[in-house]
Amino acid sequence: MLNNRSSTFYLTIALAALCIAQAACAATDDARSFFSSIVGEWIGTCHQSTNGIQADDKYFHAVVRRADANTFVSSFDYYRADNNTGRPIAIGTSSVSTSIGPNGIAQNRIQGKGTMLVDQKPKQQEHDFKEVLSVAPDGLHGQGSGTLSVFGMPFGLGRNGKIQNATSRWALHDGVLTINQAILAGFRALFFTKNFNVVATYTARRGTNVANLITRPSRVSSRPPAAGPGPRFISNSMR
Repeated sequence: MLNNRSSTFYLTIALAALCIAQAACAATDDARSFFSSIVGEWIGTCHQSTNGIQADDKYFHAVVRRADANTFVSSFDYYRADNNTGRPIAIGTSSVSTSIGPNGIAQNRIQGKGTMLVDQKPKQQEHDFKEVLSVAPDGLHGQGSGTLSVFGMPFGLGRNGKIQNATSRWALHDGVLTINQAILAGFRALFFTKNFNVVATYTARRGTNVANLITRPSRVSSRPPAAGPGPRFISNSMR
């Protein structure tokens, strides 16, 4: 027979194991529940700045679907408003593949292309990075790294860009989906080094028609039109 001390010891171990299992299940359920809750179509606006310089707002149409029990796939199409008509003009795309492991940890792979402003001039860019998502009281928090290529820069500076750090926060509240994203990217060629800090906020509601977000023609901007994906997610949107 087990004495009281032994019984207490084994009961403590059993309860600890149960708590760990419950925590893992809760994290898994939370991640799955979050992505399950955003399955469908969304339209929204992206506010973005690069190295503190605000870009013109962009608009996006996102489709989130569940591929299987552990995988979600999202596609983003980005637009800007025509300065004369206010109609949306396509400027870039990106995709997000979300995998949820048995331990409840979710991972995003984000790939896309579009344009970004470099010294106030639009340049074509492509990006590919991964982020690991953890469950937090205010949603999901992501952190990752990857690559960024920008074409048309002198001395081939933009060919081998590194996303040194990418953070994001995904939240759903009262039917509003919000993705906050910050990216630090660096480029190096010969004796040249250039860094970009890109901050973006995506705000979306359920819908299918981006044109519904544009109520009147945009005012003519003195900045060149910025576009595209460039948060999760950036110099146009990296999302």
